[in-house]
Amino acid sequence: MGMKILVMALLCSVAAFGTIKMSDAQIKKLGIRAQKVQSVQSDTMGPFIGTFDYADERSSVYTLSSEATVAGVVKKPGDAVKAGEIVCTIASSELLAASYELTDVRQRLKIAREYAKKDEALFREGVLSLREAQRSALEVSSLKAKEAEVSGRFRYAGADSRPSEGMTFAIRAKRTGVISEGPVMGGEKIAAFVPYLKLSDPSVLNALIMVPPKQLAFIRKGAAVNDKNGKRIGTITSVSVSVNRMNNSGAAVARITNPDPSFRAGTSAEMYIAAVEKSRWVLLPRSSLTKYKNRDICFVRVQGGFAPKTVEVRKYFKDHVAVSGEGFTPATQVVSSGTISLKGALGGMGFE
Repeated sequence: MGMKILVMALLCSVAAFGTIKMSDAQIKKLGIRAQKVQSVQSDTMGPFIGTFDYADERSSVYTLSSEATVAGVVKKPGDAVKAGEIVCTIASSELLAASYELTDVRQRLKIAREYAKKDEALFREGVLSLREAQRSALEVSSLKAKEAEVSGRFRYAGADSRPSEGMTFAIRAKRTGVISEGPVMGGEKIAAFVPYLKLSDPSVLNALIMVPPKQLAFIRKGAAVNDKNGKRIGTITSVSVSVNRMNNSGAAVARITNPDPSFRAGTSAEMYIAAVEKSRWVLLPRSSLTKYKNRDICFVRVQGGFAPKTVEVRKYFKDHVAVSGEGFTPATQVVSSGTISLKGALGGMGFE
């Protein structure tokens, strides 16, 4: 009964004054203990979340200029392939029309070359004029350009130039690597100008790291990137000069040069980036940190009681948590025992 009265008194004090007013006797009864914070200098920023993906410069992307349908899948995302192997088959009216066009152009080119050869001989004999002989040569040049343009459609799509059955074309690997993106079953629709297949070099991995705007200015190209254990895993290769409005963050790209075996494209990991300037962190006991309305908070000792304080977590350690040093002094004391009791007294109170 006495404990209930004490808690009610705390709630009233919170509502009335915005801080939790407590006497020394109440603090002792609830088992609340506070200790001074530790200040440290850090030359890294974080934690940030980095998402892994294969480097675009070592990848091959397949795209069609019109809609198509996946007819069959031979290799699925994650499978290794060798150059020239069939990855899947697709049904495409565009490729079928291009195949007929390519056959026609090649036949016309063959005939045009024969005529051009004969016209050149007649010109040398003085039978034809130079203009008439050049006309045949220009026709050959025009058809060669057309052949290259139509053949390029198949190279762009990664498809054979002849259908394997009906209007179905085999899609082959342009390079040896891993399928990082691709169809998983027949019947899938392929949209126009949207990559439907991507082959990547698994040895070249990048990480896209989302960085809050305030910290973006302290990251430079060439900065070291470490994992949560302090091991260097890569280097920053580019830093965004703008902020994404959707998530209010900028992007930094890191080349992963020392990957952990667990790193896979599409997965994420905690990362730390070397900063241009050292920043001041404060070490808090792990027991002092708690969540309140989706914020990380701790309780600071003030005259006559305790005040809640929102903190920005920078790094987690075994027994401590590193937070931004803003608002802390060497004399600041934070609650290390009894945090739950104080959190209960915050019911219904909002604070900054």
